[in-house]
Amino acid sequence: MNVLITLTTAGIDTGPFNLYSNTDSYVTAFETGVTKTALVAGYLSTLVPAGTTYVRVKSTGLCTNYIDIYVTGSGTTTTTTTATPTTTTTTTTQVVTYYNVVLCGTSTPSVIRYNGPNNVTLGVVVQSTNGSCYTVSSVGTGPETVGTLLTQFASCGECQVAPPPTTTTTSTSTSTSTTTSTSTSTSTTTTTTTSILTSCEEWRNDTLEEATITYTPCNSVTPVSNYALATTSSVCAVYGSITVTVGGPLTLVGSCNTPAPTTTTTSTSTTSAPPSYYAFSLTAGGIDSATACADSSAAITLYGSSISFLSNATFYNDYTLLSPYDGSNLYYKNVANNEYVQISSIGSQTAGGSC
Repeated sequence: MNVLITLTTAGIDTGPFNLYSNTDSYVTAFETGVTKTALVAGYLSTLVPAGTTYVRVKSTGLCTNYIDIYVTGSGTTTTTTTATPTTTTTTTTQVVTYYNVVLCGTSTPSVIRYNGPNNVTLGVVVQSTNGSCYTVSSVGTGPETVGTLLTQFASCGECQVAPPPTTTTTSTSTSTSTTTSTSTSTSTTTTTTTSILTSCEEWRNDTLEEATITYTPCNSVTPVSNYALATTSSVCAVYGSITVTVGGPLTLVGSCNTPAPTTTTTSTSTTSAPPSYYAFSLTAGGIDSATACADSSAAITLYGSSISFLSNATFYNDYTLLSPYDGSNLYYKNVANNEYVQISSIGSQTAGGSC
């Protein structure tokens, strides 16, 4: 089959891409190493297996997101030439399925519409055409309450930072995402005051010609060389610092006023690194580990600062890691790796293990 694949949105960390077909459940890529530039420009693949209704475009670089794209006009096109040329086109009709979903970060249930021949895996995170992110809990019945399923993600965290949904009517498209975190900055200001403590004298040139002198000003520690001092003019210098190289002599008038202190202000800005977070899809809390492990429906998404579920010190409600989750010392199961953990009222882990 020949299929034109066009990316309408591609994150900065995406690519290159491998292409898979639903005919073998996305096991073996039929094309590898396709560049982002080629897909954004519109990539014509001639290796798509016959009967393909969905193509999976998966990034293999720093970003490993993927999306399953429905092939519009899937099937075969046959042209037969007789006295009058005729063209016969076979198309595949989409199957509509409804799923019960839960809004990420809450327990609010909704129903989402899905257009396509393949079943959506329970427990995955999806983004609707309304821009919100949901966890799929079970097969449901229509009508939909939150729009149509657009994109699948590995976690609520990835979905919530994905770019807004885009649609196209002329080509097959995919969208990928990058994760963006916000850093915090703190500033400190230091003020240093320096005074010249050496006595200050005023010297005047009372001669009839200009004098050339070298001296240290009273408000400085740096000498001024070859200064031209006009007749009847004077300067204030640090005691004993004046040297006359041409002209003179100079007349000592007396003490100068005490110079004002020199103040230097230095500002320093420190930028702290943004927090790293990892999202976990958890079942509802149970009274013990056995109850939690027996629960099969994903109900909430929590976040932690460690990629390992059992080594997290604290769980949070949001991916900024600012709001600890009140676990009430109940037990929760991580759907992804079948492990349980007990979470205190301040979000701290108190026990954990495998189901």
